[in-house]
Amino acid sequence: MIGRKSESFRNLFNVIMTGMLFLVVTILYKPVSRNAIELFIPDIMGTGLYLKLDIFRYIFVWITVFIWFLTTIYSTRYLIKYKNRNRYYAFFMLTLSSTIGIFLSEHLLNLFTFFEIMSFTSYILIIHDEDEYAHEAGKSYLGMAIGGGLVLLMGLFLLFDYTATLNISELPLKIKEIGSIKYLVSGLIIIGFGVKAGMVPLHVWLPKAHPAAPTPASAILSGILLKTGIFGILITTGVIMEGDILISTIILILGFINMFLGGLLAIFQRNIKRILAYSSMSQMGYILMGIGLIGILKEHKAVAIYGTIYHIINHAIYKGLLFLGAGIIYMILHDLSINEIRGFGKHKPILKAMFLTGIFAVIGIPGFNGFASKTLLHEALLEAQHIYHNGWFTVAEIVFILSSGLTVAYLLKIFIAVFVEQNEKYWGQYKHHIRKRVSIPLITLSGVIVYIGIRPNAVMYVIDGALVTFGLQKGLEAEFYTLNNIKASLLAVAIGVTIYIGFVRKYLRKQKGSESWYVNPSLGWLNIEKDIYSPVLKFVYRFSSTILHAIDQSVMNIVNYITNGIKAFSKMEIKYMCYKKLNIYKKMQLFSNSNEKNSYHLANYIHNISPEIYNVAGVLNKLRNSLNSMMYSVFIFATILVIVLLVLFL
Repeated sequence: MIGRKSESFRNLFNVIMTGMLFLVVTILYKPVSRNAIELFIPDIMGTGLYLKLDIFRYIFVWITVFIWFLTTIYSTRYLIKYKNRNRYYAFFMLTLSSTIGIFLSEHLLNLFTFFEIMSFTSYILIIHDEDEYAHEAGKSYLGMAIGGGLVLLMGLFLLFDYTATLNISELPLKIKEIGSIKYLVSGLIIIGFGVKAGMVPLHVWLPKAHPAAPTPASAILSGILLKTGIFGILITTGVIMEGDILISTIILILGFINMFLGGLLAIFQRNIKRILAYSSMSQMGYILMGIGLIGILKEHKAVAIYGTIYHIINHAIYKGLLFLGAGIIYMILHDLSINEIRGFGKHKPILKAMFLTGIFAVIGIPGFNGFASKTLLHEALLEAQHIYHNGWFTVAEIVFILSSGLTVAYLLKIFIAVFVEQNEKYWGQYKHHIRKRVSIPLITLSGVIVYIGIRPNAVMYVIDGALVTFGLQKGLEAEFYTLNNIKASLLAVAIGVTIYIGFVRKYLRKQKGSESWYVNPSLGWLNIEKDIYSPVLKFVYRFSSTILHAIDQSVMNIVNYITNGIKAFSKMEIKYMCYKKLNIYKKMQLFSNSNEKNSYHLANYIHNISPEIYNVAGVLNKLRNSLNSMMYSVFIFATILVIVLLVLFL
């Protein structure tokens, strides 16, 4: 409504609102660090609205409002040439409120409700352009969101049926009593959350939705909305299931698949936002690995908890920076294919520096925030290898390092193609296209990345308070800048450079004279959505339609038989004499008894009385007409009363 009167006032209003929200949440840190804040409002959704803000949830809420505030500032400039801006901001703010609701919910039904609201509001952001690609991406996103939501809901139904509660704080004790069915329940819940987390093989919406959405929405999708799924998985695995070894092992394996497959597919892409989308899928793999290690390490799980939560924070920051940086390029060129924008950033030192900051953070170069969280996750993996002496953990470390190398390779592909290669048509700074409003969020995020990289223990201090959620009290003192940690980081960089030179430059980059372009051989690979999901769903639909049609036809036949029987019965003729003639018969019979002479005439008279013929329908109709309105009402009331009593007592 504000936007219809004044768009500039609407923009200012949204910036002020998100800024005030960020300020309030920041101020809440001290009281929350002392005692969790809880709020219960009865009679909402039948079970009441139960919200809780402890340090664990506070971390998710704070990073959400921080990134949202910056992307709101960015949106006021980015969307200036877009249509339907009022609609965008309305659903942008609704998505924010529902996302915060997810992180605050202490009751799983509340969490599910906010989760579904977020799915539908973010869908509007994805299809904002309303072109064919956006609608196709939105269809995939919405289909996966609804399917995942239904699976999640089934898990919650079963969980409540067996435990009689959905309060997160009560479930760890309750779920121990339900036996092996807990694996089915937790599996369904994890699948439901796994869709939003981009977990293989439920990730098919992710590489389509990120490029389709406007860049600020892409930054939110990658930096924050993926974390809602991660939050659900972390709550289910680490809190409710208390790190069950079987569930944790499955999550760990899926994490490694995510990190490697996401990195591999990112190498082949040519659209920057699509590369960053697969990068997010890979980075979710690191977080899933950390969640798995929380359960596997048992009493030594502190390092895995720190690494997981730290990486959740870092990913939101550096991926937000990279998406917003890509958005600046799109605002100027309206294209993000590295074949088309090759060399654009060569003479733009500020944009190049900020983009390079984000790249160094993702890679985990010492001095940038990604180094701290990746170091902790690597330490957790080494801890598991040391405890179990299992050869599979050696394989896991190889996959970890190789995936880190793939991260270096696909980010080098972007940086060298856009910011290093020469292209004379992009000579100049294009300063008139860039305003301070889009620069402020990028500069802020770059500063936070460097600050955390230099002082990694500042975040460790905040995470200390989240240990209580996982049953720990003692914190962890970590030494980040050791020789071994720096070596591990540089090893990943060396592997990544080797992959880039030996594979990307040699096989994916084609050169003809001064022209160069990249190819994507993965376009002909197996497409999970088109080659598996769609055919399977079509088969299930057709098969179930055939079965249900047969059942439906059988029911209809039975109904027809019953109906025809009732019709035949209603047409049966019943012969009877009316009440008056029956009266005459009785009187004449008495008279004949007194006079035997008339007996013969009486018999002939009775014989000649022709009975009236009625059918059942006619009798019922006559009965209905004979009832007055009061009797009719009493009859209906009695019928309804009988039905209600039968329902209640049977």
